[in-house]
Amino acid sequence: MKKILVIALDGATMDLIGPWAQEGKLPNLARLMTEGAYGRMKSTIPPITGAAWSTFQTGVNPGKHGVFDWLARKRDSYQLAPISSRSIDRPLLWEYLSAHGKRVGVIGVPVSYPARPVNGFMLTDLLTPAEENYAYPPTLKAEIEANVGRYPVMPDHWRGRHAAERWVAGLKESLAQRVKTALYLMEHQPWDFLMVHFMETDSVQHQMWHLLDGEKREVYRTYGVTGNPILAIYQQADQAVGQFIANSPDATVFVISDHGFGPLRYNIHLNCWLLHHGYLRLKKNPATLLKRLSYTLGLTAYNISYIAEESRLLERGAQLKHIEVHELFGRYFLSMQNIDWSQTRAYSHGNVGQVFLNLKGREPEGVVEPSEAARLTQEIAEGLRSLSNPMNGEKVLSNVYHRETVYKGSKIDQAAELILASAEKYMAIGTSEFLANREVTPAYAGSGWHRPEGIFIASGESIRPGTIPTLHIVDMFPTILFSMGISLPPDLDGQVPTPIFTEEFLDGQSELLSSGENLRLQKTAHSKSESKNYDKEIRNRLRGMGYI
Repeated sequence: MKKILVIALDGATMDLIGPWAQEGKLPNLARLMTEGAYGRMKSTIPPITGAAWSTFQTGVNPGKHGVFDWLARKRDSYQLAPISSRSIDRPLLWEYLSAHGKRVGVIGVPVSYPARPVNGFMLTDLLTPAEENYAYPPTLKAEIEANVGRYPVMPDHWRGRHAAERWVAGLKESLAQRVKTALYLMEHQPWDFLMVHFMETDSVQHQMWHLLDGEKREVYRTYGVTGNPILAIYQQADQAVGQFIANSPDATVFVISDHGFGPLRYNIHLNCWLLHHGYLRLKKNPATLLKRLSYTLGLTAYNISYIAEESRLLERGAQLKHIEVHELFGRYFLSMQNIDWSQTRAYSHGNVGQVFLNLKGREPEGVVEPSEAARLTQEIAEGLRSLSNPMNGEKVLSNVYHRETVYKGSKIDQAAELILASAEKYMAIGTSEFLANREVTPAYAGSGWHRPEGIFIASGESIRPGTIPTLHIVDMFPTILFSMGISLPPDLDGQVPTPIFTEEFLDGQSELLSSGENLRLQKTAHSKSESKNYDKEIRNRLRGMGYI
């Protein structure tokens, strides 16, 4: 059986790759598209990196694997904690391949820390604490650092607009080191399946989209960066694609992304909307009343951020892992600690806008009776659908989903009652609490944001050339198994896109589509790596990357 090589360009969009490939700016991706199959691939709803890659790894929707966001609510608490690979309550793709005797290599795929044992090797992802071993088996770390240098589990923190030029240079350095490490492992480790993930394509688009579209943002800007840094990172990734293919010319290659990308102009502040419409209430103690007065007067983290940027406090905060600046914001401005849960019926927790009911019997201080939940959910949904931007009159949401229309499975009770899809150029914010005192503001922390459709490119002897209908990221699990001649477990949500394969390959393969067995999930013991400091370190890291 031929080898399978998966190259993951986080956040890559066909809106950029298509034109740049035609213009000759991405020659290796262009060749794959000419010789193979390509199209768009839908992400999860909402298109969040942690949930999307967990869906890729399992072949099921978040309602079954249990990862909906970068953060999850702690049991019997309103507090959030970062996810990890232990949050995925399903067997993973590499575990399934390992159980079928395949040698696997996994490099940097999000939500892979801590490493779950595989038949092969793994380098974990951006959720890896700074002082923890990122390699499996553990002895591999010393070998890598002796022969290649330290592997970067994540791109550098965003350090503020004044340090933008240095930050872009750092992205190029980490991407180059990632490529160097992957090439070393390709040559020195046996593998049947190898996946290499690049986060730099996502990071550069978050902060540099304004240089791509040329549109001036109201409050967001960078200094020192010229040209097209997004194209530069894409071209560096394209060179890596060429190097990987040259190293394994007979492999079937998949180039994918977890979601797409596009411009960002405005933020939607959901907890502000819930507060202003009486669904969320604040305490009446002196500290909260003082913060509420400051909030009303416009003394908010959103406005103070200008001062933090211009005085380079954000840059210093990034160097210190964002701890000082963001802890000060939480201490002196309205936060979740100021909510009066006994009077609150709904609140928002989530990377891109999820609304939870304060449900009696589920939340620690729930007040909404289960019998009232459906009516209240519908009422809030109707109110949010009418929300518009007072600066231009635009509707700010493209859809408001009830969770039952998005998810299915035993984990659905962990999902928010409402999941919001932002309109083009908008991003809803729940995790940032009461960042501003207005429901819609110009975006200040980035100029690009996720879009629902990523990329799918496939090339190899078994692939039929041509454009294809849109796939879903949940389809990749069965597609990879099918490509490797392995029977599919019966309870997957994804399907094999048979039109991408040649007739010769499909002949005799039909029995693989449903004859496999479910793999029993092996629970691994907790290690001291997820210590009390894990939450703080990883939360600050995700914040520094613009995710929360």
